[in-house]
Amino acid sequence: MVRIDMYEIEADPRTNRLYLSFTGRLEREQMETAADETVETAERLREGFDIVNDLSGFTPPSPEAAKPIKRAQAELKEMGVDRVVRVTDEETSQVVVNAFERRSQDVGYSGETADSVVEAERTLDETEVTGYASA
Repeated sequence: MVRIDMYEIEADPRTNRLYLSFTGRLEREQMETAADETVETAERLREGFDIVNDLSGFTPPSPEAAKPIKRAQAELKEMGVDRVVRVTDEETSQVVVNAFERRSQDVGYSGETADSVVEAERTLDETEVTGYASA
């Protein structure tokens, strides 16, 4: 598990899930590192893995800092990501939610949303949607 003050990245090979949590505002260099670590951590999972991405404490990055997000999303798609559930709350900026969705659609997949990590896990456990990422 990689844990930095602004983000946390963890792979769970048992459930074949990648857990991401972002808080605060990351600058370009931090986002580059987080993107690289996300892809490296996902390499521990099998094709068809799901992602739970907790954005509930994330502040919109600058457009320059956001570029690594799209690169990582494209790499995750190539690696075989299936479903992505983004955790948001009333504090989460709609700018963040829309930007993540727009970038993921640009590289070939779509995400779902949940109000908590527990709800995201429940969504993934209870609802099988084969090939959701190919939307």
